[in-house]
Parts: sequence; C-alpha cells; structure tokens
Amino acid sequence: MAQQRNQQAEGGSPASGSTRTVRSMLLTMLPLILIVLGMAGLTGRCSFSPLGPTVQPGSAPTVDAAAELRSAARRVDFPVLEPRLPQGWRANSADVRGVGSGQRAVRVGWLTSGGHYMRLSQSTAPESELVAFETERPPRARGMVRAAGTRWVVYDSVRSEKAWVGERNGVRLLITGSGPERDFRTLARAALSAPVVTPQH
Repeated sequence: MAQQRNQQAEGGSPASGSTRTVRSMLLTMLPLILIVLGMAGLTGRCSFSPLGPTVQPGSAPTVDAAAELRSAARRVDFPVLEPRLPQGWRANSADVRGVGSGQRAVRVGWLTSGGHYMRLSQSTAPESELVAFETERPPRARGMVRAAGTRWVVYDSVRSEKAWVGERNGVRLLITGSGPERDFRTLARAALSAPVVTPQH
C-alpha cells in the first residue's frame, strides 16, 4: 500500500498534469496581456465603431489646406476651390494626382468632428475616369441626390462607402469618405460656395 501511494504521489494522473501546465501558461501570459491592453488604452488609438471606420483625431497628421491648394492651383489648368469647413473639421491630407488620360485631380482630405474621413477631389477629367480613379472600381451609378441646389450622382466606392459627383463651372467635384450623409452634404455646400484659390507663386 505504501509503495502504491508513493507511485501515485510521484507520477500523478496525466489529466491533472496537463491541467496544471495549461493553468501555468495562462497565469504566465496574463500580465503581458494586461500590459498590452493598458498601452492601447493609454494611447487611445484603438476604438470600436459598429457604423464604419473612424480615426482618432490625435493620431492623424494635419496639413495647411489653404497653402496646399494655392500650390496645387499652379499645377493645374482649371480654377481650384478652397472649401471652408465647419469648426471641428481638420485637413489631414492634400495632393495632386494624375487621372486617366493626362488629366489631374486636386485632392484634400479632412477628419470630421465625428472622426470620419472625407475627401474632395476637383478635376476636369471625364466623370467615368475620375470615379474609377477615386473609387478604385468600375463606375456604377446608384442614383442621384440633390445637395446645396445641385444634382449629385451617387456611385459605389471602396469599403461599402459612396462617392458623390457634381459640377461647378465646368470643374468636376467628387466627394467620398466614411462619413454619414450629413458629412457629404456639409462638404457639398462648402465646395459649391467656396472661393477660387489664388495660385501661389
């Protein structure tokens, strides 16, 4: 009997040994998991948004949209608009890109007060070429909306987003982004009432 008890004490059951091993691994990893979660919370760069992608304002760059648009106006052969957006909207990207058959698009992106990304593209490129360039897919019109007294054609865009295409004085305006319809309407009003930029020399 004594020999049998000693064998049980030394070997134990395989199941209990396996359980102890798993428990030990979990206890070892727990502090690391807590540290990672704590760092993510402190930096504030992780968020859950069931309605679509959002960006934490503090984690994105800022650009001087007015200066970028003045510079862009020297590089294109059409009048460039400078939309005046509400307080809380912050420009965080600007560039001039080639579109289709030798045309160019002046693009500025903003973070809205709600943390969504919205972009306005201005170009004289054909509508189909501009839409394909900005949405990264063949143009497929989904309908039409009226905003700021102008007709806008609605297209599918990336990540289940939409693109609105309108026109002002022969210049095509394309709005896209992750914001709700009110953000599209805000940017549409701003674009249609925007002053023309004086080129920067």
